[in-house]
Amino acid sequence: MSEEPEKAIQAEEEDVVSEEIKKLNKSWIKNPYIIVASLILGPATFVGAFFIDYYTVWHSILQTMVFIVSAGFFVILFSYGFNHLWLYTLKKKSNRDYISLTSIQLGITISLIINAVKILPNIAAEKAENSSIFLILTIVYFVVVGIFMLTLYFTVRKIKLPIDFNDYITITIAVLLGVIFALVTYYGVFYLDQFSFNHVFG
Repeated sequence: MSEEPEKAIQAEEEDVVSEEIKKLNKSWIKNPYIIVASLILGPATFVGAFFIDYYTVWHSILQTMVFIVSAGFFVILFSYGFNHLWLYTLKKKSNRDYISLTSIQLGITISLIINAVKILPNIAAEKAENSSIFLILTIVYFVVVGIFMLTLYFTVRKIKLPIDFNDYITITIAVLLGVIFALVTYYGVFYLDQFSFNHVFG
């Protein structure tokens, strides 16, 4: 089979997959009760774990029941987001898309590295507490950073050269997206680190 018919078949299959994903997402959107329940109970999965202390067996049983219910709604939220991510991966991307993705990945990677360096002093402190939470967290940081750097490498390779630096709109959008994702990642992870430290050792 020649290359052109193969590409035509692949494009047709991608169109079918895209249509099915869109139908699935629309079926969720059309049900307002699921949307409201997901937005409320989904985040409760983490709220219950981080902000509530359980001291008795009854509390632990209650926590487990709430977690089972809320985690299901959290999966719905994630499924909806991953479906959109899947649709985006099937889309034929332009140089503008790749440049924006590069900026976002770079912003997230830099902010994660900064956060990892900031919690390194806490690793020495946690040894006295007989806990390896921050050592594990740091390892996770560098694994995630490694994944982002790998995807960044392959994204950069897909950018068609030469880059048109006169396209100020594309460059501006890419920089803004990179800064926004960097700030959200930095402050979100930083305050989560601080809260976890105070919650575990405070």
